[in-house]
Amino acid sequence: MDAKKRRESSGLMDLHIHTNASDGEPTVDEVLEMAKAKGLSIVAITDHYDPFAAGYGSQSGNVFDDKALEKQLQWRDQLPDDDDSLTVSIGIERGPIPVRLAIPSIQPDFVIASVHYITSKIPVERGQLFDERYWRAYMGEALRVVSGPQVDVVGHIAGYLPMGGMLFPGSTFEERREMEREIDSRFFSRQWYEDVFRAALANKTAIELHCATRTPRIDMVETGLEMGVRFSVGSDAHNAERVGNVAWAYDLIQSLGAGRQALWHPTAHADADLRSAGTRR
Repeated sequence: MDAKKRRESSGLMDLHIHTNASDGEPTVDEVLEMAKAKGLSIVAITDHYDPFAAGYGSQSGNVFDDKALEKQLQWRDQLPDDDDSLTVSIGIERGPIPVRLAIPSIQPDFVIASVHYITSKIPVERGQLFDERYWRAYMGEALRVVSGPQVDVVGHIAGYLPMGGMLFPGSTFEERREMEREIDSRFFSRQWYEDVFRAALANKTAIELHCATRTPRIDMVETGLEMGVRFSVGSDAHNAERVGNVAWAYDLIQSLGAGRQALWHPTAHADADLRSAGTRR
């Protein structure tokens, strides 16, 4: 095994980071600088690419599209060859609907698919956080995503849940995470997780260890590991300071007695014929 492959198999990874090309704050260069400062071996920029989302691009004033993806790929390809301390990947994060990448020659290294919203038209009301019909629809949407096309990693399957229309204004980050934990315990059954994990195994899809929300819950990560699921590690950083905040995932994997082979990353599995973003259509 050469030095690069040894570094990739043993070092720290952060495979979910946003820049100012979508709704993040840092530039790609600032992400790279922070990744090196945090001692990462693999870093992935995964900007939002979802033309189906309401108000797409309005938050940052930017719209991430094929041209923006091409620009990031060119930036990555122009990094100095003599700096082999860090492997840089360029992915995208889409929503629950596959996106059309119009130029065949411009393809991301991998795709994170996240259920940022559900596609079925179920009305929601402020304060009605525990509407069983809504969360059953979410569970079905997530299962379709994990088993469907154009997905290498399913993002934050039990975190950053699409509950915006149910929230009263002014909720804090920690309050929303507590709401998610309650939703998870009420509705996201072991059977559902096992169905998701089986679909992930069949589709050669990784499940994200989402460090910002510390999800999925520990007992379900343990179940997934026992079933042979591979997990991807991501901070979901939207500012430079959060790049590389992945200690929770690595501590969890170690505490459960799993090795680094349980962790997915795009470069290690390219030769294992995991279907790339360009062929998963």
